[in-house]
Amino acid sequence: MVSIVFALLSAFSNACTAVLQRLASVSRPEKADSGWRIALYLIRDPKWLVGLGFMAGTFVFQAVALYFGQLAVVQPILVTELIFTLALRRWWLRDGITRRTWAAAGMICIGLAGFLVAAHPEEGHRSPTVSDWAWALVSRGVVVGLLVLLSRTGSPTRRAAVLGTAAAIVWAVDAAFVKATTDLLARDGWSAVFVHWPVYSMVVTGVLGTLLVEAAFTAGPLSASQPALLIVDPLASIALGIQLFGEKLNSSPLAISMSVLGLVVMATGVVLITLWAPPTMTPRRKALPQGTSVGEDVAGAGT
Repeated sequence: MVSIVFALLSAFSNACTAVLQRLASVSRPEKADSGWRIALYLIRDPKWLVGLGFMAGTFVFQAVALYFGQLAVVQPILVTELIFTLALRRWWLRDGITRRTWAAAGMICIGLAGFLVAAHPEEGHRSPTVSDWAWALVSRGVVVGLLVLLSRTGSPTRRAAVLGTAAAIVWAVDAAFVKATTDLLARDGWSAVFVHWPVYSMVVTGVLGTLLVEAAFTAGPLSASQPALLIVDPLASIALGIQLFGEKLNSSPLAISMSVLGLVVMATGVVLITLWAPPTMTPRRKALPQGTSVGEDVAGAGT
């Protein structure tokens, strides 16, 4: 239960980061049109700074959730960030959210709950061997490398989806490093964290994942990259949890069938909510001169 609570807090915190930092970006004056001017404006904008605080909270909450829970539990729950983002846009920004969009959010909740109940993930051993890590990292590294190569050709939609998939795999590996680091911290204290490799690997995969996410968003439409990110990450994390940490899922034929069905429903909800969420995210304004345009088209929900 502790892991579920902190995973939900991490998802909510990340949704706050996405909304606040995006609002800071679209609120900047027209004269802030170059890289350094944009950066200078953003670091003085309270919305962006508060969003930065929520970003730190996202990492802390996820780390606590991963220490108390399994990758197969925590990472799928992080998909609820989409729902929290919708809620923030509806009740804070007063964006119009259609019923079908809320229905898609409901599908995510139903699918997620169905998977967690049917699969019933259980904790395994907490000490992956060197060979476990080597095989996990080499196999995922090869897949990510191939996906990056494939992303060099094709339509923008295809490139965005392929890069989003690569980023999701890297984020799943990063979550595994976070879990290993928190386990090490709890067992041996802070002094042991910085003399072992997981914490440094966590930084490397965090940077690489961020770069791949930005590349995916730049390569093509959000409707292609976001579902790939939010669907592949939980699946890759479940596989890593089983392989590295010995996590166990209910393996009866009925449980497997219901688990797969739950994941399919959740994935369908992610795709639909990405397609149906309103595309505009702008600050509310009480009054505007007649003929003044309100904001610009931006991505619907953060990741």
